[in-house]
This record gives sequence, structure tokens and C-alpha cells, in this order.
Amino acid sequence: MSIDNYEKGRETLEDLIKDFNNLEIKKFNEADTRFRFIDKILTDCLNWEPKDINNEDVLDGHYADYKLNLFRPVAVWEAKRTGNYFELPMGISNLILPLKSLCKDNLEIKKALIQVSKYCHERGIKIGVVSNGWQMIAFIANRNDSTPPLEGNCLVVPSLESFLENYKEIWNCLSKNGFQEDYITKKLIGNAEEQLPPKLSSTITNYPGIKNRNTFQVELEIISDLVLEDVIKEKALEVDFLKDCYCKSGSLSQYSLLSKQILTTRYSYLFEGNDKKAVLEHVASKKGLSGELVELFANSLSKRPILLIGDVGVGKSTFIDNLLLVEAPKVFEKSLTFKIDLGSKAIITLDLKEAVLRIIKNQLLENYNIDITEDNFVRHAYYLELEKFKKSVSVKRLYEVSPVTALEKEIEFLSDLIKNESEHLKKSLDHICKSQQKQVIIFIDNCDQRNDLDQQTAFLIAQELASDWPAIVFVCLRPETFHRTKKKEGALSGYHPKAFTIAPPRIDEVINRRLSFAQKITRGEVPLSKLSNTTSFSKLDVLIQCFIDSLENNRSLFTFFENVSNGNIRKAIELIKKFFGSGHVNTEKIIDILYNKGTYTIPVHEVLRSVIYGDNEHYNPINSNIVNLFDVRTNDPKDHFTVSLILGLLQDYVVNNRNEGFLLISDVYAYMQKLGYLPVTIDLALNFMYSKELFETSEKGNSLNLENNELMIRTTNNGIYHLTYLESSFTYIDAIIVDIPIFHKETREKITNTFDIKQRINRASEFTEYLDKIWSSEDFQSTHFVWMQKSNELREDIKRIGEKLNLFPPSPPT
Repeated sequence: MSIDNYEKGRETLEDLIKDFNNLEIKKFNEADTRFRFIDKILTDCLNWEPKDINNEDVLDGHYADYKLNLFRPVAVWEAKRTGNYFELPMGISNLILPLKSLCKDNLEIKKALIQVSKYCHERGIKIGVVSNGWQMIAFIANRNDSTPPLEGNCLVVPSLESFLENYKEIWNCLSKNGFQEDYITKKLIGNAEEQLPPKLSSTITNYPGIKNRNTFQVELEIISDLVLEDVIKEKALEVDFLKDCYCKSGSLSQYSLLSKQILTTRYSYLFEGNDKKAVLEHVASKKGLSGELVELFANSLSKRPILLIGDVGVGKSTFIDNLLLVEAPKVFEKSLTFKIDLGSKAIITLDLKEAVLRIIKNQLLENYNIDITEDNFVRHAYYLELEKFKKSVSVKRLYEVSPVTALEKEIEFLSDLIKNESEHLKKSLDHICKSQQKQVIIFIDNCDQRNDLDQQTAFLIAQELASDWPAIVFVCLRPETFHRTKKKEGALSGYHPKAFTIAPPRIDEVINRRLSFAQKITRGEVPLSKLSNTTSFSKLDVLIQCFIDSLENNRSLFTFFENVSNGNIRKAIELIKKFFGSGHVNTEKIIDILYNKGTYTIPVHEVLRSVIYGDNEHYNPINSNIVNLFDVRTNDPKDHFTVSLILGLLQDYVVNNRNEGFLLISDVYAYMQKLGYLPVTIDLALNFMYSKELFETSEKGNSLNLENNELMIRTTNNGIYHLTYLESSFTYIDAIIVDIPIFHKETREKITNTFDIKQRINRASEFTEYLDKIWSSEDFQSTHFVWMQKSNELREDIKRIGEKLNLFPPSPPT
């Protein structure tokens, strides 16, 4: 807040009071009231800018005098003529009064409050203000705590003199700055959190519990971790693993729920307008490595850092490993190559530059057997400097009279030179390059596992190494870091780096290759140092083959892994690992069926159960990869549908490829407020959705700035999958039902904790009917998400399961 604006507002108010005392206010009509007072009060006294104010805002034929906006609408301000039509009782001294008292004594005030409350409801706006220019009533016109608007408290400003006397408090409540802090809400109803109805989980002892597993399941989990994850860390198998498992990036998945157009342009948002501060090129295509990248290696052309840009989990580290060991080993035979892992726990607490220099020094010794502190090496590296020193007046004659003293002087001289570790390492690399005719290539990896400041620092270090040292330097960055650091204040703003993008490989290809390599281990074709052959080992081999066959026969499994992982390879492998050894999957039953019948196709719901519950007995939203879309954050039953309605809108943009799937955040607010949702409800839902990776933003990053009017959002694969497949799945509803507050007492009493399948089916049906009633009562119009369609699909799934288990009579043939 500018103190100047605050004080100018006070001065303007003093001038208004002088004018007011000289006017015949009883002759004023509504237009006079607005022109003479309200316009000035809003802009000059309360710091609202003209761009924040919509005059004569019309919705469904109803005109609101003023609509005040921050990054979305926050208040309706209605003007009434002065005089007897709208007067407050004399002698009011308290700023906060019960609305009931005001309405009881003045029916005209009540009519005005009802009118503005209606306008607020229609627009999904929380705060309503009624003013005759010199008096004001502000109240929460649209509440979600079951309190009728006219039964709460209100802020009353009985006169301009009272306004001046209580200027600070009224500024805090009604100024633009005050609305940014939502001060008036805190003033009228306090900061107390709303008491939501209890969740079923609150009645479960030791919730969420740990799922019991038998010895076989525990062994399977340990072994599957080794053959699917730990194998990457086996140095002896690194080349074999990369040859068998590495998948080239750039191929578009047929299982992604995002359009091919959106997948193709995944990094287009990195540039703003005519931004030309960097050149982007794909690092590889189906034909192989980028020709420009190969040229950079061959000729040591770049004196700038070369950026490798890719989302988390797309395989940036694996790309580097494959490049070094498989794709272009001959290039690196002629190089000194250093891979600096900034995500390593061993350096996470170190100063970044210190860590980079230490790693290069250590890798020189470990990988190339070069000790840059060894006497002969130092003497060769500083040959010219040492020869010049020997001829200097301080030592030349000492060689004749005291050779030992002269040698001591040499040692002291050289020791001083290597004290500056940074300069000594630079000198050492320069010496090695010239003497061995090799180039230096440095990869700085896993920057994205450090904070934003460290990532920018890493780039600045890379810039110094590339420009001043004899080295080609590659830096791996997330797209969002690249995007932010190119802006005016960012580390890249003054540079013009060359950047290559790494697109994720096809998840289905990665999964098939990883499973096939795991089988080589379980069959003894590839030895793993940490494993010895066991009975469980051979059974895991059978399960892996069953999984591979199931992926071939049930392609919806690929759809699940591709979309729930959001294209993140690391996460997709984690999801598969959850299946092997899960206490929620009857693996022994599967193996028995395979031995007896020879075949078994794993259904999606079995994989979903392993993922949705994890190690817990009950669904736990804190650590589950599956999101509860029906949870609420406010005391409003329709909040059950907030997330789904937003996802439906975003999905429409993706499916129809409008603006590459991106939608302005202000348009999301406008859409939801028209459906009757308050901004605070939308705020909470959007923050929740972003934390669960149900949408991404045009800015990317780790935080969501809802006050940025230019921010755009786009649903992710995960968001679409939840909306399209999970909401109509019994397995999903059966799990998340423990984590949903139920507003209707009768329904809450029927939804109990049980493991009996018939009772679980009944409670899922009760829950479906509960949501049906809420949806029908709201009478939503023109929504992209329609719950009743999902409800019918869910009922069909419940019916299918009931019939399969002989709980319901079979449907008659059609």
C-alpha cells in the first residue's frame, strides 16, 4: 500500500465533507449520488482504479451500479438516492451492527439489501455494499456457512464525519488494499474455520491403517524394487540397461488423453510475444541426435551454456547417460567428461560453486587418474610461470648459494598458486586440454531438485565455466525455470543461450522395455549383485510375464499409467512397482490361475486398488496418487462438484484444442461465479487442484499466482483421466468415500465403515443418490461437466459388479 494514496484519500474525504455541508442532498437523484460522491469515494478515497470498476454491469437483464474487481469480481456496490429514501437511524456509533436490527426499523433498507444480495448471488460475488453517497452498509451478501445474508452483521458508515473519524478501519474494510486481504470478511465473521461435516475416516480407529501383507507379498515388493528401480544404480549393468531400456524422446503417445497438437507444442509457452532470447530445438528425433548438437560436440563451438530443457521425469539424466555410454561414446573418448549431479545428498548442503568445483576435481582423480595437486602435474601446468619465477631476483642466485632454499621457494611459490582452488582447477583443465588434445564437456544435472535460487545460480556458474574456462557446459533445467529466468529479473535475461528440449518418450515403450529387462534378471540372464535366486524370484518372473501379456491384451492399462503419471517416466515405474507386492492385490490368486489356466489378464481396477491405497488399509489423500475430486473445502454442499466443474471446462478446451488447451484464469472465475460459486470457494479449489497436478499453468513452477490476470491454465492428463474414467468407477468411489464430508445426516448415517462387498456396494449407491440430490437442487445450467451422466455410468458399474458377484439378479437379455 502506498501511504501517499492513503493520506490523499483522507484529504479528499475532508474536502467531500465540506462540499456535502453546502449541498441540498434531498434533491439528489441516484445519478447525482454516484457522480458527486460514490465515484470519488471509490477512486480517490478508497484507492480503486477505474480499470477495477465496471459500471452498469448487466447479467440476465439485471443492472448492478458498480462491480469491483481485483483479479476477479469481489463486490457489488449499489447507489441509492439520498434523502428519506435511504437513511440510517441517528446516533449510530458502532461500526458493526446486526442486519436484523437495521431491517426491522427500515423496510427501504431491507429492500435495498435484498436487491444487492440478489445481484451478488447471480454473479457469485461475496460482498454487497449499499450507499446513498454519504452513508454506507457493507455486508456478506453471498455466504456458504448456512447463515442467511440478512441475519449476519454488517459494516455501517452513518456519515462522512464517521467515515473520517474511523478512516483507518473503513479503509481496511472497503479499499482495494483491504479487499486484497479480505479484511471485511474477517471483521464481520472472524477467522474461525468453518466446521465441515465429519468424514467417515474420523470414525475409523487407527485410520488410515497399514495394510497387512503376507511373507510372499513382502518378498515380491523387495525384489520388484531391485529389478525395476535399483538396477539403474548398478554400474556393471549400466550399458546393458541403457541399450535395452533407453527410448528415444519425441514420439507421441497414442494413450495420452491430451491431443497430439498439444503434445507437439508442449514447450511453446516458454516464449512470450516476440521473445528471441533463446533458440529452441529438439535434442533428438526419430532419425537420431540433432545435427546442431553433434556439431557443438565436434567443434567445441559454444562459449555459452547449452540448456537441456525437459519436464520432471522425462528422462534428462538418462538422456545424458545414454549419450555418454551408448549414443556417442567415440565423441567422449576424445573428451574429459564430467557429470555433476546437483541432486546428490552428498552435496545438497554445500555452496553450489564449491560443490561443482569439488566434483570436477574428484572425477578427474577417480575417472582419469589425474591428481591436480601432484607435484609433477603442478610443475607442468605452471611451467611458464615457474620458469619466469626461477629467473626472478628473489630466487635466481639462491640456486648457486643454497639450492635447498631455492627449492623451498619454488614449493612455496607453487603452493600459493594452487591455493585459489577455482583458478587452479581452471589452469589444470587448460593444461590437460592442450597436452592431451582433449576437450572438456561438463553436464550439470538435476538442477530441478534444487530450489529456484540454486537453479539460477547453477546457470550463472555454467555461464562462467563456458565463457572463461576451456569447456562446453550443458545445464538441465525444468521448463518453468527456463521460463522464469528469461524474464527481466531472471538469470537468463542478459544471455542468449542455446536450448534443446527433451520430450518424454512413449510411456508404453518404456514400460515394455523395463519389464523385459527385469525378466532378464529374474531368469538369470543378467546378474544383479544384490539378488540370489529364490522361489519368489521365479514367481515374480511369472507375474511380470502376466503383466506384459495384460498390457498387450488390455490396452486400458497403458491409458492408466500414461495419464495418471502425467507422462512422468519415474512416476509410471513407481505406479507399476506398487502393483507387485501390494497388499490390495491377491498375487497368489493370480499365480494359481496362471498355473491352472495358463492365462490371466489383469484388469484396471486391480492396478487402481494398488495405486489408490498404497501401503494403507484405507484411502489416504495425503500420500495417494489418486485425487478425491468430491472433497469439499467450504460448508457448501455444491462444493462437491467444484473441482469437476472446473475440470469439465478445462477438458472442453483441450478436447477442442482451443488456444492449445489454455484458458485465462479470469475466464475460469467468470464461469464458476456465474454458476453461483464464491471466489473464495474457487480459490481453494484451484489451489487444491494445482497441488494435485490436475492442471498446469502457462507459468509453470511450484506456486500458483491466482492474482495474475494473464495467467492461463490447462488440464493435465491426470486431470482428464480422473474426470473421464475414475468418477464413474465403483473402485474409485469405494475408496474415496471415507474421505468425503456428507452434509445430509440421513445419508451420513447410512455410509459406514465396512469390508463386506455387498455393504460397500450399497453405500456407493447411497452416495450416488446423495450427489444426485445435490446436483438436482442446484439446477446448474450450461455446464461442460454433467454429474447425472457420470451418475448413470457409475450405477452401471455398480450393477455390473453386483451381477458378477451374484449380489443382484442378472439383467434380462435385450
